[in-house]
Amino acid sequence: MGEHRQRYNEEFKRQTVKFAQEQRQRKTMRDIAQELDIPLSCLHQWMTQYREFEN
Repeated sequence: MGEHRQRYNEEFKRQTVKFAQEQRQRKTMRDIAQELDIPLSCLHQWMTQYREFEN
């Protein structure tokens, strides 16, 4: 009846963002989320929160 929500630790989130940034030229955000089995909305949120900009 109740929805079970997956919780992810900070290290997983940071590594996911790093991976997504490396893959952006080859894959869509949707593809990356599906590959990692995480909700697309989480990936978007983490990208905003943990994005590391290159100098």
